[in-house]
Amino acid sequence: MNPFKELARHIYRFLRKMCRACIYTIRWGGRGVRTSTNSWISMRATIQGHRGAEITIGRDCEIHPYSMILGCGGNIRIGDRVSVNPFTIIYGIGDVHIGAGVRIATSVKIIPGNHIQGTDAILLTESGITKIGIRIEDNVWIGAGVIILDGVTVGRNAIIGAGSVVTRDVPANAKVVGVPARPLV
Repeated sequence: MNPFKELARHIYRFLRKMCRACIYTIRWGGRGVRTSTNSWISMRATIQGHRGAEITIGRDCEIHPYSMILGCGGNIRIGDRVSVNPFTIIYGIGDVHIGAGVRIATSVKIIPGNHIQGTDAILLTESGITKIGIRIEDNVWIGAGVIILDGVTVGRNAIIGAGSVVTRDVPANAKVVGVPARPLV
């Protein structure tokens, strides 16, 4: 290969990383959001690390337009090579850990918090919330429209079918579907 073309390619990659670093610093500087310059984050994605939340996005990730990553006082850690597709919402009320190589399809909701049921004496809004958190391990595929609720751990290499509601732990290498999500037989 022509050495000048190789040099130009290295300079282009370096400048692209520097531009991304500047843009990400301007967008989230001092707001509890850390990203890798190797990751692509759409300008139409919403990422908010407010109320003491910390959001960390790993290397080579893709955060597509109209997806929302909202700290809400908790911590969100997204591993390397993760894709978050449009209209996905990830809340950080309790902590969320997403491992490396996870594929999250469109319109997925990851909600690591739940209201405690009210009583006649205590209103629902005053009864509090649980914040157990959600852990999604490496190499997981989450289908379109999936809802993952508080306290769930999704094991390595698992597949969650489209439209499922995950209320219990998903073992490693499992395929689950349905409402509530159950293993395929």
